[in-house]
Amino acid sequence: MFPIRRAAATLAALSCAALLSGCAKPGQPADLVAGASKALVDADVVGRNLEWVKGQTGWPLRLNDVVRQTLPASPPSRLRFVMDVPERARLAFAIGIAPEHQREAGVEFVIRARSGKKEKVVFQQLLEPLTRPEHRLWVEAQAPLAEFAGKAVELTFETRGFEKGEALRRAFWGAPALVVDERREEAPLVIVYLVDTLRADHTTPYGYKRDTTPELQKFAKDAVVFEQPIVHASWTKPSIASIFTSQLPGRHRTVQLRDSLDPGLVTLAEMLKTKGFATGGAVANSVIYSAGTHFEQGFDFWAGLHGEGGRPSKLVFAEKVVDTALQWLDSRPGLPNFVYVHTMDPHVPYEPPPPFDRMFPPHPREDYPAIDPRTDYREPEDLERLKAQYDGSVAYGDREFGRFVRELKERGLYDKALIVFTSDHGEEFLDHGGFLHGRTVFDELIRVPLIVKFPKQRDAGTRVKQQVQGVDLLPTILKELGLPVPEPPVIHGHPLQKVMAGGAPEPPAVAEISHRGFVAHGMRTGKDKYVRRFSPMEDELYFDLVQDPREMESRLEQAKERVRTLKAGVEAAMVPNPFRHTLRFVGNDSYELRLATGGWIEGVEALHFGTAESHGLEGNGRKLVLKVRPRPGQPREVVFSVRPQGAPVRLEGTRNGRPLRPQDVWIAQEAIHPDAVPVRLPEIESEHDRGVEHIFGPPPANRVGIHVWLVMAPGKSFMSFDDETLERLKALGYVQ
Repeated sequence: MFPIRRAAATLAALSCAALLSGCAKPGQPADLVAGASKALVDADVVGRNLEWVKGQTGWPLRLNDVVRQTLPASPPSRLRFVMDVPERARLAFAIGIAPEHQREAGVEFVIRARSGKKEKVVFQQLLEPLTRPEHRLWVEAQAPLAEFAGKAVELTFETRGFEKGEALRRAFWGAPALVVDERREEAPLVIVYLVDTLRADHTTPYGYKRDTTPELQKFAKDAVVFEQPIVHASWTKPSIASIFTSQLPGRHRTVQLRDSLDPGLVTLAEMLKTKGFATGGAVANSVIYSAGTHFEQGFDFWAGLHGEGGRPSKLVFAEKVVDTALQWLDSRPGLPNFVYVHTMDPHVPYEPPPPFDRMFPPHPREDYPAIDPRTDYREPEDLERLKAQYDGSVAYGDREFGRFVRELKERGLYDKALIVFTSDHGEEFLDHGGFLHGRTVFDELIRVPLIVKFPKQRDAGTRVKQQVQGVDLLPTILKELGLPVPEPPVIHGHPLQKVMAGGAPEPPAVAEISHRGFVAHGMRTGKDKYVRRFSPMEDELYFDLVQDPREMESRLEQAKERVRTLKAGVEAAMVPNPFRHTLRFVGNDSYELRLATGGWIEGVEALHFGTAESHGLEGNGRKLVLKVRPRPGQPREVVFSVRPQGAPVRLEGTRNGRPLRPQDVWIAQEAIHPDAVPVRLPEIESEHDRGVEHIFGPPPANRVGIHVWLVMAPGKSFMSFDDETLERLKALGYVQ
């Protein structure tokens, strides 16, 4: 009910544990961005002083979809740190120039180290993005400090430019840290390894007929296997947002394709960042890493990885994601670390690299490629070809997960690590008549793998039958680190350690979808499930999962009391659409209208109605009946919201006693007429894939008739898509 936000009291509660400190200790590894408030003793950036620099510290800079938290470095600049240098220490950092300044003259970056009378330049490089394309990206670097070990050292970060009128946000130091090249048993390591679109029942630990994941099976012997993990949506954005915030989709509001993660919510990465953790993410899914999504909140390093030719693509193989995650770990030895690894090889299009493209029969043929069911399903055998290619992608990703685990072992990091292996959702193969995902809340989409390796392989080999949820991951990680775990309703999840110990309650899991015209809400327990669908179908379903685990037969009539209980829970979890519908009546006509929805119409406001006019809800709030007669120069307006988000609303009725016609209705800023009546009111998900801004503006005031548009709730925003983003979304199946 109350999402975590950056209120001072909440952050104070999260900061009270003494296990880890965000401030550098003498002779210890140190994050210079987080520790700038104490270690940074003097600063001057283009004439701005120390206080200004501290206020700019942590500002994120995105270069080619790689985001780093930064220290300002626009020339001329000088940042002076004072700290003790431990044995085997070095500085690890990146340098970069903001895209809007990359056609200007270069910037020289210099780091000087001084102890007593000894002073040395430990790093020097000129960035020239105008002439060197590789300098338009982040340039990773390091500076050795071994000869200053055991001493108090003054480190001076300097830049100088070659143009007058320097800008304040031109150049940056990216996520600089003082690190130590040695094993540090006391430095915790948390890894969330997420494989996009991975069905639990297509993996070896969950009993699949094909041995698709032998590496995951070996890992499971060191870990705890949860047999009934349920995520809260059947597509990526809302599911990942629930994992990051321990909030249900209706609370974090990252539900539809154009939604961004609310910057006011506090993510797991931000919580760990306040505890001194270095935080890195390696992400293959552009839906999560694209500019404007805000999923990078709290990450020192957030790499949105591109495909061949350095261009955004679905085909970012797991090998590249694993390499990037390992490089981040290697850049932060000695520091507590949280790493988020997001691969997506099983996602459509199914194109595993050789030999995995022919690992399972039936094999694809030139005329039957089995890459995408939207184009490649033409005969019954194509279903098996598609499954075989999907399984090949799963097997390829499993090989790379195994390599990741071996690399952790070689670095001496595996034993102490808390490693969470999971997925955001599954995939349909005509289980209920469809393909892909994001359309239903059946188990093939919301029941995912969840395998957790605790430090020192605690409880290895355990299998937990009790249902658990995606929102449980955040509190599980906090509890394992000895950090305060907020209680519900501040977060929605519960630590899995309590489930493993036995006796913990098994709350029902809420799952919902409002995506590209598909709207459904469900509530699942370990034994049964209730589903309410709002679009494109309007119906209710109830399944006895003990007798019918594949959800083939709805038994609504046989379990009326149970249905009422679960239905009440589903409805309580729903929240209104943050976009409110507005109808304005212009002219001198008489209207009798009915607006109907499968959901509920709420918060009706009637503006400027006369005594002979009326509005009222009928059918338990599912119908809004209007009698309106505007006058010239005296329009009437009705504003309302709909619960749940995405439930369609249809308008019909009469104008001056005759049936309403399309030309009587003007839609939004473009003032277009609908194709037919009844009219489906505009929704952001049902509009064209570009330029939806028009639906938030009213038609011209001089058009006589019914004006229809959307109003955005305060504090809500939406993403706009350029051509490149649209192409990515089309490749991923999110846009037609």
